[in-house]
Amino acid sequence: ATLSDPHQVQRFLREAEVAAKLVSPGVVQVLEVGTTSGEVPFIAMERLRGFDLAHHLRRQRTLGLPQVVALIQQLAIGLEAARAAGIVHRDLKPHNLFLAERDGQLSWKILDFGVSKLEHNQGTLTQGHVVGTPAYMAPEQARGENVDYRADVYALAAIVYRALTGHPAFTGKDVPSTLYDVVYKQPTQPSQLAQLPSDLDRVLAIGLAKNVGDRFQSATEFAQALAAAAAGELPQPLRRRAEDLLGKFPWGVRL
Repeated sequence: ATLSDPHQVQRFLREAEVAAKLVSPGVVQVLEVGTTSGEVPFIAMERLRGFDLAHHLRRQRTLGLPQVVALIQQLAIGLEAARAAGIVHRDLKPHNLFLAERDGQLSWKILDFGVSKLEHNQGTLTQGHVVGTPAYMAPEQARGENVDYRADVYALAAIVYRALTGHPAFTGKDVPSTLYDVVYKQPTQPSQLAQLPSDLDRVLAIGLAKNVGDRFQSATEFAQALAAAAAGELPQPLRRRAEDLLGKFPWGVRL
């Protein structure tokens, strides 16, 4: 059925073209893209052994803070490569993050660029539609607006929230209610759901900011702030920035 749908085939090939441009230890490597003699398109990727983050969170519900810091530091490398290539993933979530094992070493990799977009190209296979996964979708994405790499930074923060607290930032009864909450509601304070340093609340307040300009401006900046908060060394300017944000938009309120 998928092969008879030109849109689906186009999306498949587009994912291959986008992913093939990225060479980074934080992104799954695409080895070859092509079509078989039977006109079946294919992507040959590096073989990964292991499980995705969703699997790990089903098994143990939360990850420890050091694990989450390492996760985000590794993913930030992949997202910086995407940003340098002008690519916005738009669907970062636990199912698309894979903990791969090779030669006894573990490393996180980003999968599935199927709904990605080139940052300066308004043309997209999903134009006119809200794309992504509601619980990890930035507010501007939920409104169907054009997005840049800061939507991916927001998704990273939503993944951290889920991995540390055991709860998604937003859980509506259906897709429309979840999207409404993403746009108009602040999530529950993370440290009310799990034992976390107060600086983690502050970092997530910035990472999950509704206004794109209030967020961390790169995945690397977010990763550095997260590591600093975990070590009890969050710079005072970031603390003040978070407190200013929370003064305007406290945890748990409807905007």
